[in-house]
Amino acid sequence: MSTEAAMPTTNDDPAPDAEPEVPGTSSGPVAVPDDTSGGALAARLREARARLEPERPSIPAPRSPEGVVPPPVFGRGAGAPAADLVRAVDDLLARLVDLEDDAQDPDSRALVRALELVATGVPDAGWSADERLEGEALRGAAELAGPLHDDAAALLERLDAEERPASAVEVDAVVAALRVARMVLDLESFARQVR
Repeated sequence: MSTEAAMPTTNDDPAPDAEPEVPGTSSGPVAVPDDTSGGALAARLREARARLEPERPSIPAPRSPEGVVPPPVFGRGAGAPAADLVRAVDDLLARLVDLEDDAQDPDSRALVRALELVATGVPDAGWSADERLEGEALRGAAELAGPLHDDAAALLERLDAEERPASAVEVDAVVAALRVARMVLDLESFARQVR
């Protein structure tokens, strides 16, 4: 007996009606992205996202009292966060990554530098001259910080309202950092105008 006859034939080609799966278009629950882009604020938001309870399928008991096996009902588990809350965290995370990775925009660079400085304490007046930042970039950075701070504060309120303290702690750190950086930028911009 030949070995070719004993070996089953395999068809490595996909079925003609099967469409290839496009990465990132899965209809099921999406895991927290394993990403290191961005900086310190993005890392805090990424941690807040990871601390949200993941989506879990809800599977009913094997049999009903009548002896019928009901079909499983897949959906969000009882403790899972609302989908729009997860989206709000993801959207803010994407904005922070864009901010912290943007090395070309002077306003973004000024805000990121202010955030780095306030992480170790409030910098002395005149720090922007040492950093060779233009006064216009300071004003633009303060304007960038405003909406980010407001959105992070709104997200924090929602996390508090939905009793998700682990994520709220991380977002609170982002809110505080943006608030202080905005004040530092406003003060430095004012000091530069007075001189």
